[in-house]
Amino acid sequence: MGLSTKNLRLILVMVVALIPTLANCSFNKATSNHSANYEQSTREILATATERMQNIWNMKQRIFLQLTSKGKSPLGGQAPTKQEVENETYHLMYELAANLSVVPVNQLEDPLLRRRVQRLAKLQLLGLRPRDYEQAKDLLRSMRNFVSGPLVCISEDCTTRRPLAMYPHIVNKNMRAKHYEDLVLNWFSWRRAINDKDTAKSTFIDYVRLLRIAATYNGHVTPSRTWYLNYDTENFQAEMEAVVWEIMPLYRELHAYLRHEVQVTYPKADTKSDGAIVAPVMDQILSQDWYPHQFFRTPHPSRQHQLPSVHRRLEEVLVTPVKINKKAAEFFESLGLNHMSDGFYDRYSRRMNDDEGGPDCKSQVYYFPPNVALRYCPKLDYKKMMQIHGTMAELQYNIYKRDLPFGLDTEPCPGFGGALAETVVLASGTARHLHRLHILLNDSLSEEQSLNRLFRMGVHTLVAVPQYFINDKFLVDVMDGRIGVKEYNCAYWRLQDKYAGVQPPALHSSKDFDPDFKFYRGMNPETSNTKKFLSEILGFQFYRSFCLVSGQYKPGDPKFPLHNCDFYDSKEAGDMMREMMKLGATRHWRDVMEIATGERKLSGRGILEYFAPLFTWLKERNKQLDIEPGWDADELCRKE
Repeated sequence: MGLSTKNLRLILVMVVALIPTLANCSFNKATSNHSANYEQSTREILATATERMQNIWNMKQRIFLQLTSKGKSPLGGQAPTKQEVENETYHLMYELAANLSVVPVNQLEDPLLRRRVQRLAKLQLLGLRPRDYEQAKDLLRSMRNFVSGPLVCISEDCTTRRPLAMYPHIVNKNMRAKHYEDLVLNWFSWRRAINDKDTAKSTFIDYVRLLRIAATYNGHVTPSRTWYLNYDTENFQAEMEAVVWEIMPLYRELHAYLRHEVQVTYPKADTKSDGAIVAPVMDQILSQDWYPHQFFRTPHPSRQHQLPSVHRRLEEVLVTPVKINKKAAEFFESLGLNHMSDGFYDRYSRRMNDDEGGPDCKSQVYYFPPNVALRYCPKLDYKKMMQIHGTMAELQYNIYKRDLPFGLDTEPCPGFGGALAETVVLASGTARHLHRLHILLNDSLSEEQSLNRLFRMGVHTLVAVPQYFINDKFLVDVMDGRIGVKEYNCAYWRLQDKYAGVQPPALHSSKDFDPDFKFYRGMNPETSNTKKFLSEILGFQFYRSFCLVSGQYKPGDPKFPLHNCDFYDSKEAGDMMREMMKLGATRHWRDVMEIATGERKLSGRGILEYFAPLFTWLKERNKQLDIEPGWDADELCRKE
């Protein structure tokens, strides 16, 4: 039967209408095939990289075993050097990122695979070409030497006396100095030593140039995006600045009280005219946070209100560092987290030699999955007892994330693990926890003792946080070109004035270069001031959440203040901690922090609630002394 013209037209219309659908089906099929091919190729690249990474972990295990077995590795042969491990890691990460940078991430269907590629395709210093990378390492070594190298001659001829290092020698001298002139002399002497022939400034300039080159590798027009790489946040600096301003009312009150104490202790340190505190004195204040004989009076300085000494009881009750380690591990077991077996202590827990670790003697965690290991400091005191709790938090974190794929078996952003460690450090230092350990007779301090403790904790935390921010902001503003070379020094002092109320001890010029030694420590992305800032702020946020869920912090109840919260034995807090640790870097850090805090942004609320009793006392005491908080520093840096 023939087709009519009308029917032919109808069929033609239908065919034309179907063409896009047929084409789309073909396209979708092709796209699906491409996606599958991309996923397969990407998995093969990552599988090869994982094998290479496992070899590097094996090298780290051999180093750990050699360090703890008097010379030779029990696995046979000489263990590799740290330099060899660094070189292998660099080549692996550089080559892997180059391969992954061309993968079309949006066409990968597996969200975890996409996340791995996104994390591993972009690098910081490891993204530099070999020659530039070696130069960056040399510059970092030079800046580390500014801090720990014996470079400084103070008033004596170095031909007759050995030069001193800023840390620990000059810091220890400043800690005990009783004369303002000595503080100022030490302050100038170190800066003269590292700025001889403009060494410090030129080293910094060269290093910033390499940071900018590393940013171009990632396609970042704004270099700071590479510095803040794993925070995955637009304008992260603005978020940190908002936190600084949030806690600023508390900081200003503490600053005002400290300024008054400076006037009493060092009359020659002129602070009356503009309200700022001179940098050498502020450095001393920071160095005395753990010093038992501070020169600046606590709120209640009389003997009966002094904090109880726990050193003797620590030695009597805990006896050895091993027992302290096990008590710290018990904290996490009480939360329902991993039990550290006798096998772990026999095989993967080793004591540092007495001459190791330097003045800080910080315990170290080694990660070579499927195993983790610990080298612990043999010192036995209150500070080390709290620090080992933080170290055990890192150990727990590594155990939980070791089963994740390579590239996601890390913290979601730098400082996140440190924030979790901070919560346990805070809890372990409370009177409630020390009473649980039978070190204190009572589970709380008197009101006067609590204020003295909060004051010392405040100096440790509140004075340091703005300095982390200032050092970070200065570096980032230089990287992004907002501060030019001729403005370095004056811009640095403007930041110190604006955010900290700190000024140089004498008129300085743009030819000088005055950042403090902690600035140089923060040049390495692995130890950046950004990382330390986040650890402190987020640590108090986590602590508040753990204390609320455990019932150990009840806002408004004086029997359960935040500053005496010990969330030991809280399975609810343990569940939060475990869930965050198990996620590693599989999710954005805001998603992970939300599990505990219910928030997605950094906040100063944890700090403000923790120090609330101190804040109240400072405001009242400053009014009694007729002290006006704040500062209006003169311009103490001239342009030349």
